[in-house]
Amino acid sequence: MTEGDRGRRRERTAWIRRRAVAVVLTCIGVGAAVLHVLTPGLRIDGVTVMLLAVAVVPWLGDLFRSIEVPGVARIEFRDVERRVEAAQRTADAALVGDGPEGVAADDTAAWETVEELATEYVAVRLEQRSGAARTRRMDQIFARMVRATQRVDDFDTGELLRSRDAGRRLAAYARLYALPEPGLLSELVEAVAGEPLPFNQYWGLRAVGKGVEDAGADGVPPGVVGRLQELRSRVLLRSDRGELVDGILADLGGGR
Repeated sequence: MTEGDRGRRRERTAWIRRRAVAVVLTCIGVGAAVLHVLTPGLRIDGVTVMLLAVAVVPWLGDLFRSIEVPGVARIEFRDVERRVEAAQRTADAALVGDGPEGVAADDTAAWETVEELATEYVAVRLEQRSGAARTRRMDQIFARMVRATQRVDDFDTGELLRSRDAGRRLAAYARLYALPEPGLLSELVEAVAGEPLPFNQYWGLRAVGKGVEDAGADGVPPGVVGRLQELRSRVLLRSDRGELVDGILADLGGGR
């Protein structure tokens, strides 16, 4: 099957799905109207209405890219989905936090844990098929890295940013996500801009965002904005990484 055939097949599948959702929603609307005519005295409380809205709204994304309520807001369904996913991923990493207070760090054991997690990450990428399940598994590994890297006192972040090993680069991003280092911001941006793996690049950009927030717009080294703008021209317009770059550039006053 050629790429064109696959594209047409995806378009046809999407069209059938939209039609099916439209038919279902129409039936629901007609059914509600008939019920209202047959039982005009039936009272529906606010909780029921809210639950129905929650049930229906996720399906509207298959029919509309957005709904605009005059004078209120414009709802972008796919943007909402991406933001919810991003918030969940951030929460997974943030919940890990740093090590328990009052527990002395064993530098050797902590570094061994980092190396084990880096190896596990590479294995998961190679052995599991791309998809939501693999992404969740890699997010879990990253969350554990966030904790483990904070326990290593002598952490050579710069060396790991330049590593050819994807797991070690991810460990560097985890460290800078947890403990931003303004002095490494230029090097971090350079590594992220050249990062070939979307998953690594996503968390690298999250680390950049933390670094920019920590340093403040005035403390960001020259050249960072230009490098981020160049990266922005290469990532998909409507993607999680594209939105991350846009957010960072907006904070730096270099957004488009």
